[in-house]
Amino acid sequence: MNDEKDKIIEKLKEDIDRLKKENKRLEKEKEHIEKEFKEYKTKHNQTLSELQKALKIKADTNAVSNHVGARKGHKPYTRHIPERTDKVRALIPKRCPDCNTKLGETQEIRTRVVTNVEFVFKVTNILYEIHRKYCPKCKKLVESKVPNVLPHAKYSLTFMLFIMYLRLGMRMPGAKVREFISTTCHLHIGEGEIAHILKQIAIAFGPYYSHLEKLVRIARVKHTDSTSWRINGKNYFAWVFITFGVTLYKITKRNNSRVPLTVFTKKQKGNTLVIDRYSALRALLKKAGFILQLCWSHILDDSKGLAKNFGAEGEYVHKKLKEIYESAISFKGKGNEEIVTALKAEIFMLTTRHYKHSTVRRFVNNLWKRDIECLFHFVTDPEVDPTNNISERELKALVIIRKISNGSRSRKGANITATLLSVIQTLRRRQENVLTSLESILKNPSGY
Repeated sequence: MNDEKDKIIEKLKEDIDRLKKENKRLEKEKEHIEKEFKEYKTKHNQTLSELQKALKIKADTNAVSNHVGARKGHKPYTRHIPERTDKVRALIPKRCPDCNTKLGETQEIRTRVVTNVEFVFKVTNILYEIHRKYCPKCKKLVESKVPNVLPHAKYSLTFMLFIMYLRLGMRMPGAKVREFISTTCHLHIGEGEIAHILKQIAIAFGPYYSHLEKLVRIARVKHTDSTSWRINGKNYFAWVFITFGVTLYKITKRNNSRVPLTVFTKKQKGNTLVIDRYSALRALLKKAGFILQLCWSHILDDSKGLAKNFGAEGEYVHKKLKEIYESAISFKGKGNEEIVTALKAEIFMLTTRHYKHSTVRRFVNNLWKRDIECLFHFVTDPEVDPTNNISERELKALVIIRKISNGSRSRKGANITATLLSVIQTLRRRQENVLTSLESILKNPSGY
């Protein structure tokens, strides 16, 4: 009996050893297959996406979606009760609303605050009798200025600024502005007249636009970016220039360094310009003496593309750059040159690795050889932003108008859009009420 048991035990041990060896072999085979698949996917990523489109492969719609609505324990938000009450009205029922029984004395009183907005758009035509008198000193006839109106304008300044706000501030097409005015004011106004109103206002805001240009020119830290624009079906470019409390737009034919040089001039030594990795703007380093700070959002976005398309090598570069950036922003602009040197050393260490893919190797080498002096100025200067996201956000206002109107019909129309939108976005950046601030600007265009 004991011999038989020993034989069975030995056989089981042999089976266990055999299964362990088989398991190790399968694990190695699995690792090999996964590695081959990863390499194949890296090489044929575009092919896979095209096959998915061709075969109409869709995402799994049965996947569990996120919970809709407020989370459990979420504190509800309710509208704040207004501090000021303009009217008090007592609602005293005399009969029951359900059975029409006559009611007696009030048992209790509850209150409810309702905010009402009265839309009062009244069109008034004013005939001014302008008396002209002779001035013996000036030796000419003089007259009083018509209040609240621009020269040669047939509408009041308040109404014209309202049209401007609807057209560019609210980004409404001309046809919608016309419909809104016709519906609310019972005033019929054509799209051509709306365009003429914008032209008159742009002329009036010309001095203030020049004032904004001066503020951008003398600022120590600035941002810039550009996007495409269409004028009468031809390709142009829309530029944005940003500094503290100022947003300035320009629409030009060119998309090179000459455009920002016309705004900044060449006397910018020691000032910082935050840009993306667009090669044409690098010339401003030599031509105008700028200190350049490259946008880390663009850098990380490019490295994310490497991680998606070049497997483990791209993933490693993206991960390391994220760690370097997180370490750099942790100093909140209070770092020193030793810290900057250490961060540059981290970038250099990326170049010492061996990369099979030339795209990954070229990307890392460019960061070290070409861009290294423009990566970490924000570490020692709290006023410098590590990203150029503010330019992207401010360009969005212009991009929405471009999508609605498909650009401009003429160069003059493009300049009017750039001028007026600069005024509106500047007021928004300063968190001022646009409508109430526009008239005060016209009274004092220089801003002093």
